[in-house]
Amino acid sequence: MVLVLPFLTVLIAAWYIWKRRQRTATVWWLLTMVIYIIWFIYQSTNTLNLSF
Repeated sequence: MVLVLPFLTVLIAAWYIWKRRQRTATVWWLLTMVIYIIWFIYQSTNTLNLSF
């Protein structure tokens, strides 16, 4: 579910752009960027378990 979240927020931002509400679309786009940054920090600091 977490992996779908950025795609959902981008879809919402695109919908607001289509409705000509650029300020609201920018907020959704910034929320998407925050999700990507949090995801990047989590993935870069998490240990990689290669053995089962």
